[in-house]
Amino acid sequence: MFLEKNADVLVVFADHPKVDKIFPLAAQFGRTIIVLNSGAKYPVDWQAPDFVLFLTLGEMLSAKLAAKKSINLTGIIEGINTTNFYDGGYGIGDGFYLGQESAGGKVVFNFIGKHLEADFDPQPLVDYLSENQGKFLIFSIYTGKILPLFLKAIKGFGSKVTLVCSQAMIQEIVAKEHLQGMSLPEIFAFSSLNPEWKNQGFQPINEYIKNEVKRDVSPFSYLGWDAGEVIMRLSSKINYTWPEKVKQLEDKTIKGSRGNLKFHSKTGHFIGDQYQVRLRDRKLEVSKIELNEVFEEWEKFIETRSQPPQVGWFNTYLCS
Repeated sequence: MFLEKNADVLVVFADHPKVDKIFPLAAQFGRTIIVLNSGAKYPVDWQAPDFVLFLTLGEMLSAKLAAKKSINLTGIIEGINTTNFYDGGYGIGDGFYLGQESAGGKVVFNFIGKHLEADFDPQPLVDYLSENQGKFLIFSIYTGKILPLFLKAIKGFGSKVTLVCSQAMIQEIVAKEHLQGMSLPEIFAFSSLNPEWKNQGFQPINEYIKNEVKRDVSPFSYLGWDAGEVIMRLSSKINYTWPEKVKQLEDKTIKGSRGNLKFHSKTGHFIGDQYQVRLRDRKLEVSKIELNEVFEEWEKFIETRSQPPQVGWFNTYLCS
């Protein structure tokens, strides 16, 4: 695109570490690369290269906030980590761990199930909950066909467990009516996208996707819309140097489709509003966490990870 199409801005939906390999091209050509992804994997380097920007769903940060706030809110410190070999490979689990650690929580049991429907066996988790007294926070990372199987397995333990969900998991629970019909425990989560979609900024994209593209809006649709907002901001500063563009991005928030976006120059990430979500007795309660608090939590988050910021390996899933 840079060589043959003379593109001014390249928008790439890709994840770490593979996308990091093209970053030197941005500086070489003096053209901007905007990276979109779910924010569930660590970059190769926290220090953003020149001409590279990141717009993500903030999955790891949401997980940390959910773990920290759920412990503070409920007073329950005993936690159970539950996931599978697929969803558990991302940095979301590490976000949960960091949140538990910062709030004084402790992990008392881990359940890592298989990720195929036919192989999923929740019995070890069911046995642990049956045999142990007290109340537990269950830190949950499930999506797709495994999600209803997991919810069905723990539905009888509503009085002793609170589910603390990943962002993708809470979005699926809210979106799918057959999951809402289940008798579920109390559910707690954080999300960069308000499940109620009440923000006025949501309406234009909802109508456009529905009427012009003829499909349902997904969380990733909002990333594309927000990328357009960033491009409009950059295009008005086309003759500026990169340091001048960075300064302009820092000085003014952008009103995105999910809420306000504030630029963090060190990491090159746009940090957005976060929404605290509780689901109790099938009633959804959503409250917004102010952007300044989210921004501070992001800075604490990046400080807790070594350089390079990896838990122990980089994932190489084909879906990246």
